[in-house]
Amino acid sequence: MNRKLISSAMAAIIACTSGKLIAQTPAELASIQREVGIMENIISTALKQDIDKRVRAMTATYLVNQGVVFELEIRGASRWQSIFSSVPSAPLPPMPEIDFSEVNIEFISDHVEVISEQAVESSREAYQQAMEVMREGAERVREVAEQERDISRELRDLEREKRDLEFASRHDNSAEAKKLAQRKKSLEKEISALEKQQVKLTKQQQKLRQDITEKQAERVKQQAAEQQKLLTQVNNSISLTLCDYGSGLRSLPNNEHVSFVLKGLGEENKNVIKVFNKADIKKCVIGDIKAAELALKAVSYQF
Repeated sequence: MNRKLISSAMAAIIACTSGKLIAQTPAELASIQREVGIMENIISTALKQDIDKRVRAMTATYLVNQGVVFELEIRGASRWQSIFSSVPSAPLPPMPEIDFSEVNIEFISDHVEVISEQAVESSREAYQQAMEVMREGAERVREVAEQERDISRELRDLEREKRDLEFASRHDNSAEAKKLAQRKKSLEKEISALEKQQVKLTKQQQKLRQDITEKQAERVKQQAAEQQKLLTQVNNSISLTLCDYGSGLRSLPNNEHVSFVLKGLGEENKNVIKVFNKADIKKCVIGDIKAAELALKAVSYQF
């Protein structure tokens, strides 16, 4: 009899414990859902005010015994990242394997301009403009490469004609030999002029390629700095918002967490994950710690 009572008691305890681990009561979940919905609006408004950027998309999920997870996609964070490194839609033509001497050539640095962050973020039209700028640079390289190939073909034709004249001269002792010699000299001049032009075009193509590569690297570096600045602003805004309005998540258990998934704000377009303890948020709300301290206490990583 005692065994049955003990078994029944143990079963009741396990059932109660298991139920608590699986889910909150409907009333508790409803309260959390309402508070999380209000917090979504508060965070979105705070980001708009603090960093002058709108949240493109924001979702929230509650995980029992873990906490609330906010997923944010901020306009300007990932959509335009490393824009210049991915813009050209067609590959540049391969460089010819020719070694020429140094020649100073004007190139088209003015055509490959850096589009400001404000212009890129303002509209899709700015993005299309950036794409067109890079395509223009690539098209210019292709034009120069075509000219160089045309000159190479012309050079081959002239060299072939020169060899024919040399052969004819060796087998012709008549008056025509003088004409052949004159034509040969004329061909040599033409060949020399074309070779100089080819040197110029090759150097021009190299400069064009170098300029595009430098502009791409410059833009990627600038974008990385802007991305880091944006991440810092978002972190500060979130910490301040949690300190000011975190009490609104009163139904969330103190041993759970408030997490943020910041889409595309990390390196190589990874997401930045920030995990705050509800207990730390509560301390910041009552003034035991500052927003800056709360930000440092958060677990932060990229995934």
